[in-house]
Amino acid sequence: MKNWIKLFIADERGAESTELAITGIVVAGGSVTGFTELKDKLEAKGDELIGKLDAADGN
Repeated sequence: MKNWIKLFIADERGAESTELAITGIVVAGGSVTGFTELKDKLEAKGDELIGKLDAADGN
């Protein structure tokens, strides 16, 4: 039993898969955050441009 526990602790077969999964989750989360921020900034710039065009059209 003691030998089995030592072998179980030393076994790293699933470690690489777990590391890749965690990395994938972090990258996906960062991408979602980045694209959300980009979308918000593009909407703000679009609204600003529309406001300037409306102001110029009114003169």
